[in-house]
Amino acid sequence: MLPAPFKKWATRPVYSKSFTLRIPFKKENNVLTFVIQLNNRLIFALIGIFSIVAILQISLLMSEKKENTTVHVASIAENTNKEYFEGEGLTKGNQEEVEENDEVEYDDVVGYGYKHLSKSSSPSKVETEDKRKAFLKVKHTLISEALIENQVSRLDQLNDKKMIALNQKLSEAFITIVLNQTKVEPHVMAYFTGTKDLKKFETALMEQAKYHVPASIKLAQSALETAYGQRIVNNNYFGIKDKKRKTKAITTTEYYTPAEYKANKSKVVNSKIIKKDGKTLYKCLIKDSFADYSSPWESFRAHSIFLNESKRYSPLFTKGKNYEDWADKIGSTKYGGVGYATSPIYGELLKKIIRRYNLDLLDY
Repeated sequence: MLPAPFKKWATRPVYSKSFTLRIPFKKENNVLTFVIQLNNRLIFALIGIFSIVAILQISLLMSEKKENTTVHVASIAENTNKEYFEGEGLTKGNQEEVEENDEVEYDDVVGYGYKHLSKSSSPSKVETEDKRKAFLKVKHTLISEALIENQVSRLDQLNDKKMIALNQKLSEAFITIVLNQTKVEPHVMAYFTGTKDLKKFETALMEQAKYHVPASIKLAQSALETAYGQRIVNNNYFGIKDKKRKTKAITTTEYYTPAEYKANKSKVVNSKIIKKDGKTLYKCLIKDSFADYSSPWESFRAHSIFLNESKRYSPLFTKGKNYEDWADKIGSTKYGGVGYATSPIYGELLKKIIRRYNLDLLDY
């Protein structure tokens, strides 16, 4: 019950309007009178209803905005800390993100290699196995014939002329049976099969026989270090640095521990902190000098000598010709490797390239 004074005020009319309406088919009392009247109670009721609706709408909008902001901030934090290195690396790539940000950054060939392999679709296992078996049959036949014909027990006992002839046949067979029958990206096919500057398959096979570096590793490293031929500096196919700094410094990407970052800070252009398997690393864009070679062939030969003559890389040659062991061991010292590269996923990328294009078929 409302108090009498307030009840009187609440029911007091504040607006009143009347109008009449004639009813033609009625003979008597053919006029209807309508009255519209607003009082304070009704006005307050309407104001209350509109206020409640407005408050609910504002609450919903604020809740939605907060949720979107939280997701956005979480996404930024995850990208900043994890990038594409956290956990399993390549096996957890975000396909949509890679395609939307498909800008080639040749100062980060590892980043390019990651993006390329994330988008590259491998052929079916059945299709691949048939081609592999067909090539291996031809390969074993060619090698056996060469050994028997020249009465030697090992391929490195063949003279250069015989070796070149054999490597040419193996290369042609690999391209015909495997690569030509596989969906290979045009720029990758052009890199591996192009012969304008260097016959890469034949050269890798020759270096394998002479210096015992698996052809698959040499080819995969050259592909990764040059972004499949799209970034070749000073005819340098393997990212070998110029320790004497006689060549012009260019930008490249390295991954440093805090101690390494401090030691190389003078070369750093910019940096970003990332996480990998619980380790904190600095992804740094740096200025550095790369070795200069007179020809692509000289670079391939220098790479073989570089690996053979350095004590750092001697553990690689205890792995035989198993490309997976080589790839696992050749990477960053931060993860048990010999330190050819500083990237924490260097070895993983090499294995992915080799498997994707069946380069291990060239190892013997």
